[in-house]
Amino acid sequence: MKVLLVTLDSKFIHANLAVRYLKKYCSQFDIEIKEFTINQKLEYILGEILAADADMICFSCYIWNINYINDISYILKEAKNKAEILYGGPEVSFEIKKMMEKNPFIDYIIYGEGEVTFKEFLEEIQKTNPKLYKVKGLAFRENGNIVINDSREIINNLDDINYPYEVDDEFTNKIIYYESSRGCPFNCSFCMSSIDKKMRVFSMERVKKDLKMLLNTKARQIKFVDRTFNADYRRSMEIMQYITENNKNYMTIHFEITADIINDEFLKFIGKMPVNMFQFEIGVQSLNEDTLREINRHMDKYKLFRVIEEISKSNNAHMHLDLIAGLPYEDYSSFKTSFDGIHNLNAEKIQLGFLKVLKGTKIYDDKDKHQIKYRLKAPYEVICTKYITLEEILKLKDIEELVDKYYNEKYFDNSLKYIINNIFPYSAFTFYESFSEYWQENDLYNKAHSRKKLYKILYDYIGYINKMNDEFISALKFDYIFNNQHEDLPDYLDRDSEDKFKNIKRRLANDNEFKNKYFFSIEGKVINDFRIAEIGGNVILFIYREKNNIFNRCETYDINYLRETDYNEKQ
Repeated sequence: MKVLLVTLDSKFIHANLAVRYLKKYCSQFDIEIKEFTINQKLEYILGEILAADADMICFSCYIWNINYINDISYILKEAKNKAEILYGGPEVSFEIKKMMEKNPFIDYIIYGEGEVTFKEFLEEIQKTNPKLYKVKGLAFRENGNIVINDSREIINNLDDINYPYEVDDEFTNKIIYYESSRGCPFNCSFCMSSIDKKMRVFSMERVKKDLKMLLNTKARQIKFVDRTFNADYRRSMEIMQYITENNKNYMTIHFEITADIINDEFLKFIGKMPVNMFQFEIGVQSLNEDTLREINRHMDKYKLFRVIEEISKSNNAHMHLDLIAGLPYEDYSSFKTSFDGIHNLNAEKIQLGFLKVLKGTKIYDDKDKHQIKYRLKAPYEVICTKYITLEEILKLKDIEELVDKYYNEKYFDNSLKYIINNIFPYSAFTFYESFSEYWQENDLYNKAHSRKKLYKILYDYIGYINKMNDEFISALKFDYIFNNQHEDLPDYLDRDSEDKFKNIKRRLANDNEFKNKYFFSIEGKVINDFRIAEIGGNVILFIYREKNNIFNRCETYDINYLRETDYNEKQ
């Protein structure tokens, strides 16, 4: 029997972990993996699936791909394809009977942790008289009825699960997913990880062996899917230290951590890590005490603030702070307070998300209590609640887009700092709210904008609210040159303030004393790309370093001594 494992990733750069685990764990069977994305044409995916000529087609189901998978499965069944269809994954592990009744094209569902169940199922289904009721964690159809077997116990020794990737897998510029543990010690009501009450870990020997192989790939990033990577801080430190010593390709490593459980020893350790190698995603979700209590998130806010501020001082690791709109007791005004509190921490990214009402979670059970209305189709995103209206959710959607364009990309740091400190000194949220209204009034949300255009939009907005002054223009000009290495200054930012230094720049490019003072070599590559401009009455030297490293993208120096007249006299 030929088995086809199919996954639809959200982006091409992602590499699915689940189907690889299954194939490796069931290596004695004839199994092929087909990996697609939700952005590919349905016809192409169908053609590739049919070409595999499989007897069993197994789909890995998540909130981002279930609608596509249902369409594909329906078409295959309507076309009377010979293959039986099996679903597995978190999206189909709850309300199984309802799922199979609604979708008659599903022949089997594996729910819960899948490796052992999938192996036992393949062993049983190939027998002359299969006894499927013996396979825990399996649902199937029999004589027109839906049978749901008992659930399966979790795997206690994770080392029993094979390393999921092949030695010759091609991961150039991709994101590789990896886990060093399963389960979570916390019980957040909106998260499916809270369902697995027991946290289990792969042995340190196994983790290091896996990472040794993954770090030798040409992947863009290794993303740990551990729900709380730092639950055991000593174990976390050992893994990070091992990565530091073996990450010869200098790929970035992404972890989800809980900040308010970090102690001083771990903080000190983080401060010694290489610049730009590690990213920490920190799920804050809300600063509303009633909200945190209701979602079972017991967080020491003041320790959270201190830890984030201390990590920021090291200036070496990205921090992404998560907020969720639509949680219980969080109204629009309360969310504004949460946003401002998080924004004041100056992390590298603010990820403004919206509540997903996921089957199996406590918040799903509490949806009537809080009058949570959500979309019928995956990803089941909140529409409105007892506390926040649809109109307010839509306003937050617009604000989210601007936070992503202006704050998260780090191309407007000085401009935003000026605006929020001087024009909207009491609330960053109020600025984004006002800016969003400007975008709406000028129909800007319905158009694509280059980065160059985004600078002009911000400039026009400040003029529109009658707050234009030399300080803001200097901040915007600084950001423009700092982040746009090969773009000439536009006229509205006083292009002449850079053009008048072109002759000096040409001379300095051949001035050994100048080059020895300001330029240096990174891994044998001489960094000597620079610009000079007058900003706010000062002559500023911009030296471009590593464009993908926000901590070392560009360095600046005041060089007032090199004004054109002074430098000409020296020549």
